[in-house]
Amino acid sequence: MLTPQGIAFATPDDLGDVTSYRRFCRAAGINPVPDGYGLLLVTDEWGNKKTLVTGDVEYVRAIVGATPEVLSGLELPEDKFLVRDGWPDSWT
Repeated sequence: MLTPQGIAFATPDDLGDVTSYRRFCRAAGINPVPDGYGLLLVTDEWGNKKTLVTGDVEYVRAIVGATPEVLSGLELPEDKFLVRDGWPDSWT
């Protein structure tokens, strides 16, 4: 069971420019795509931090205003996300 804790975006606009976006993609081990990525920061049942990465930025933008109660009950379609260990601030 994954519990959403936060939302972030990795797009050229959200990161300030294409160079920052490409740097993020290198650190995340993902290929740059034109529209960027939406990120769900989650914890698993043992408290481990994980990041769910999707190229469907609009899907993530649609849940931006969700309350913690809504996020905690959110059904996450596994086929929509790449799972990375940790949160972006811990990736090197």
